[in-house]
Amino acid sequence: MSKFRRIMLPLALLAALAPAQAAPPTSYQGPVYGAGVPNVKVVRPLWTLTVDKAEYGDRAVLLAENRVLVKVGGALQARDVATGHMRWTLRQPGNLGLADKNAVFLTSGQILSAYRLSDGRRLWTRDLGGTVRDVGESGGVLYATTEHGGIALSAATGQTRWAFKEHEMTGFRTVLGDTGSGSVVFWDAYQGEPHFPATYAFDAATGKQLYRLGGTTGPLGVRGKAVLMADASFLSGSDNAVLTWVNLRSGVTEQVLKLAADFRCPGRGTLERRTSETFSAPPHIYVNDQCGTRLRQFWANDPALAAKTPSAPLLPARTFAVPDDGRFRLGPVGELLVFESRMGEVRLIPTTGRAPINYNGVDMPTGTGLTLPGAGPVSRLDALGSVLYVGRVNGEFLAYDAARKKPLYAAQLSWRGFGPTFRSGKYAVLTTPGALAVVREP
Repeated sequence: MSKFRRIMLPLALLAALAPAQAAPPTSYQGPVYGAGVPNVKVVRPLWTLTVDKAEYGDRAVLLAENRVLVKVGGALQARDVATGHMRWTLRQPGNLGLADKNAVFLTSGQILSAYRLSDGRRLWTRDLGGTVRDVGESGGVLYATTEHGGIALSAATGQTRWAFKEHEMTGFRTVLGDTGSGSVVFWDAYQGEPHFPATYAFDAATGKQLYRLGGTTGPLGVRGKAVLMADASFLSGSDNAVLTWVNLRSGVTEQVLKLAADFRCPGRGTLERRTSETFSAPPHIYVNDQCGTRLRQFWANDPALAAKTPSAPLLPARTFAVPDDGRFRLGPVGELLVFESRMGEVRLIPTTGRAPINYNGVDMPTGTGLTLPGAGPVSRLDALGSVLYVGRVNGEFLAYDAARKKPLYAAQLSWRGFGPTFRSGKYAVLTTPGALAVVREP
């Protein structure tokens, strides 16, 4: 054997052995998700900011008009949404309640205060006589909830319009009906135990209590001078969803709806009921059952509901589900329902149409729908108008136009989860506990 061959033989043997030495590790490292959203315009934040981490139930960020309101170092800052420039600051402000186009409303113990949005000047301060639990707004009126009851105040002046005492109140719900003397204010409450909610109705002009519906949540919808309420007592042996149309002003029952449902969890046999499992999206009513893995669609004005109290439950027009243990998340967004699989696939299913298919053992009555780009578990889903915002745990963010069925843009951040998304004009404010980022939407 030549000198050349004697040298090359060991090198060849080493080359043959090399692949076997590069064995993958045997320990499980979790799924690896691709970085970035393919074939979607990527935008970079105009500015970012580190903010105070919001405690449970508190807010660290609000958006009103062209002002981003943030808590930084315990102080409230108002920054221009386009540039991030500081407009004004307020030391030791308390908690962010809400904001409208004129003012931001802050709470601190029993105190509710209003500050002008443009320059931070204090407009008024009120001591409500009890710890403020919740603040809502409708038509220039603030509705605050304390441990003693509720109070309606002028948003402009802070003057009391009316008040009531009732310790079981938890929060303002909504105002419905004609403006002025015909409108009704709805308040949420608990019947001593958090498992059994109740609903109060008050005359919006006088504060007179009109009625109280125990074991009930709502309103879910409006039909003429009637509102739709959901039975949330969960005490009956029936596995149906029960809803009731009641007169807006009197609370008297006008019609009872019994909708066929199954609240057993697949594979477990246990029952799981929630107060948000039924919702209205005219012309349909939806019931989310089987532990959130199935969505049943009913016609709100089905001829079978002609009787005031039907004896048999109404059967659904369609039943939606998606493969891979998919869960209904929100919707309709336009005419699309949003489902998410356990691996993070976001699928948009049309609410109407006839394209039935059985996919991996799951019946999809309007077809397989659309799958959004992006990979990895979803951290947050928000819908603002027809735009769906998807934030994932790997920092991917996607804005998707559900009306045009096309992605708008994507962003990649160094975050590990998202909070609520806010939007004002062409600007979107993305949040995570302890930070925010502002992008200009294309």
